[in-house]
Amino acid sequence: MRVRIRFSKFGCARFLGHLDLMRYFQKAFRRAKLPLAFSEGYHPHPILSFAQPLSLSYTSDGEYFDMELTMVVPVSEIFERLQAAMCDEVRLNKVSALPDYVPQTKKVTGMSLITGAMYAISLENMPEDIEACLRRFMELKEYTVVKTTKNGTKDCNLREGVYDLYLYDNGNETTIYESGSFDYSKEERAQALTNANLYHGRAILVTLDAGSERNISADMFLKGILSYGEYGELSCKKAVHRMDLFGNYEERKVPLWKIEL
Repeated sequence: MRVRIRFSKFGCARFLGHLDLMRYFQKAFRRAKLPLAFSEGYHPHPILSFAQPLSLSYTSDGEYFDMELTMVVPVSEIFERLQAAMCDEVRLNKVSALPDYVPQTKKVTGMSLITGAMYAISLENMPEDIEACLRRFMELKEYTVVKTTKNGTKDCNLREGVYDLYLYDNGNETTIYESGSFDYSKEERAQALTNANLYHGRAILVTLDAGSERNISADMFLKGILSYGEYGELSCKKAVHRMDLFGNYEERKVPLWKIEL
């Protein structure tokens, strides 16, 4: 049985690195007494695949991983047993059953589906003219920044990787730009901010390219906006909250849990 799990990570858990988080879940699985499937070989490990590791200190309401079980367990029971084994600052949102893997075919994981991500970026001292700056930025066709990868640096068109922009202020949303590419309602955005720690209740909400082909991080976007607006280097505190991860489905980008395989 294959299962996809959506979870939140917030509070002190934001300081758990990716490897620590994997170990945390492996212990939670044992406490929940779930029949995990293990890989074969000399060093067997749980068959577990995280969609996209979250940067250290980021919080999130839309994290995902896929896992495999050796027997069929009702989805509701998986949720209840695993939720009871979790700490207060790593909480489950949804458990979905996935189609069984067909031998000699490519296994589709959450990681391979990702094409977008939405972030809430909050600054302790938000520039007063940030709305005007963001509107000017979205009118551009190109804005080149330097992207650092494991193979070195390269030029990247930041504007091409930015889809939707909103300003959030204590429950009120101002639309800067909507691409129409993302199936994500205002109500869903509000729900995804449940565990966000925002300075003064304010944030920039932005959807960005994500995945293996093209990836724009929240830090890269923020650095580009600060450069474009000539605000100088960031000297204040920031908080970043990943609201959800998206994949392509019926010509739209939808949250991973909505994708029917």
